[in-house]
Amino acid sequence: MPKINVGYQPQPPIHQTALARAEATPISNTLYEVLPTTRNVRLIGVAALSTWAVTQPTPLEVIIEIDGVTLTFSQINPITATWYSCSMYSPSNVAEGLMTTTDYCIQRSFLLEGRTIRVQARIIWAITQPTLSCRVKYARW
Repeated sequence: MPKINVGYQPQPPIHQTALARAEATPISNTLYEVLPTTRNVRLIGVAALSTWAVTQPTPLEVIIEIDGVTLTFSQINPITATWYSCSMYSPSNVAEGLMTTTDYCIQRSFLLEGRTIRVQARIIWAITQPTLSCRVKYARW
């Protein structure tokens, strides 16, 4: 019979300094890297916002690549200067997530985790050049 190590406790992930990316003049439909490909990551939360003066850009998107699988979180009609948090709840498609003004972190201990994770953000605009900001809170093993 194998010996069981009763005193063994796996090491919890170590919280990292939150990352933030702000682009004052983003190029439409260009992906901006917020978290470069990093090994052994637990995403705790991801949020993005866009600001504009006249014409609403659409959509605001965060792209998370986890172990080679791409997940797109999207807010079709973002309100200027409003933070949107990524949420895995999506009634229509498991491979896509929502961006919502309500952060459901109370209902979960983390958003996603994987052997490798990369986080990018983008905004698509036509007339008025917006700003783009994205924040990532994460932990590593």
